[in-house]
Amino acid sequence: MNQRFLLATALISASLVAIGLLAVDIPLSHWIHASGHENAALFVVGLGTLDGIVGIRVWYWLCSLVCVGMGLLGLAIARRSRLPRALPWAVLCAGIVQAATIGTMMLGKTAFGRLRPQQLFESGDWSVIWFSAGGSFPSGHASFYFGLFLPLAASAPRTWQRVALIMVPVFVALARLDMNRHFLSDVATSALVAAAWSLLMVAAIRRWRPAQ
Repeated sequence: MNQRFLLATALISASLVAIGLLAVDIPLSHWIHASGHENAALFVVGLGTLDGIVGIRVWYWLCSLVCVGMGLLGLAIARRSRLPRALPWAVLCAGIVQAATIGTMMLGKTAFGRLRPQQLFESGDWSVIWFSAGGSFPSGHASFYFGLFLPLAASAPRTWQRVALIMVPVFVALARLDMNRHFLSDVATSALVAAAWSLLMVAAIRRWRPAQ
């Protein structure tokens, strides 16, 4: 995986987390709510299509399990046939990073209990946002997609491939913002967690896997 790409993603994500928490989260959610573009069809239909493809509604861990299984199988086949191992390694790492990111996200939701913007608009009470048994921070969807596509993007050999892959979770993050299911810092934290786990995976691979 490209470490510079992951470090840049982590830096951008951390900056957005800070900006969101300190200044932008609430004004941005109000702007989206008043813009007339909340729940835009592009985001609602697009996200629904993506969710159906990756099986997120079937089982949250399904994609991770499939990626780990395919990665291990691909490595076994490559070892016997001497085929390139880059792709199975990338798929295996994506499965592991996604599972770790999802697990971290679930712990975060339980610990912080942040209410979603949608819930706050419905209640009209913005006095208490945190530690209220909510599930906004960090974003589950952003964790799922950044956890899967960020390591794949970092493993891609060409720039256009990297851009195409990372645009998937970016689209998902924008969709969750447009649907007012999350604040900016919710989705940015998910990206930051995925980047951190990806960097840990890079360190583990460099330690345990011989240079090729």
